[in-house]
Amino acid sequence: MPSLTLHLNGRVLNEYPLEQNKIVKIGRLEGNDIVINDSSVSGHHAEVEFENNKFFLTDRQSKNGTFVNKQLVISRELRHDDHITIGNHTLIFAYRDEKNRPADEEEEMPDMATIAIDTSRHRSKLAHSISKMVSRDSENKLLGILSFLSGDHPSVKLDKEKITIGKNAASDIITKGFMVGGTAAVINRLDGHYTISCLEGRAKLKVNYKTVKSVIRLKEFDVIEIGSIKMQFHYQHM
Repeated sequence: MPSLTLHLNGRVLNEYPLEQNKIVKIGRLEGNDIVINDSSVSGHHAEVEFENNKFFLTDRQSKNGTFVNKQLVISRELRHDDHITIGNHTLIFAYRDEKNRPADEEEEMPDMATIAIDTSRHRSKLAHSISKMVSRDSENKLLGILSFLSGDHPSVKLDKEKITIGKNAASDIITKGFMVGGTAAVINRLDGHYTISCLEGRAKLKVNYKTVKSVIRLKEFDVIEIGSIKMQFHYQHM
């Protein structure tokens, strides 16, 4: 069977074996199976459970999100050597014995498998999670966040009315590329919503791998690409 190994700053803190008949709860509060003493971790942050011969990780509407291999997720199947980031800590999912790894892990998982739901139970859980997120959005003020999907760049808070992207040193987000314009794109904020549009340069602005030719409204978990950078847009409660 696999296990989750808790790391902080490269140091192993603990190892937690996973069982098929037990849901493993992760969070800051006592009573969780894996307690992470970190102020950026929600009281009940995420959970791991076994279904149909696979282990699934599900975010429990945490405040700061759950990431797998630097990718923001709601719920997805776990695979050998997946790195789960919760707050400042990392949990590594790994099979102790290579022989116990599922056969279908030989197939490479898509790069943007943000939501990999294979069972009716998890589809139901995902729908419930999104429903709760939508209902909370109407009650709380949200702030847009851009998380980089490669490199060690810190997330960018979209707390200004206008965020510029380009190769000019004065841009809020700097990207590289021969055809990238000085101010290649701009993200505008209005009434809690965000739009993105291409301004100058020959480099293509893409959202969810499709070229943007006009102003479009950003949606939760949209993937933005321009020049040398790839980012994912999501909301955070203020």
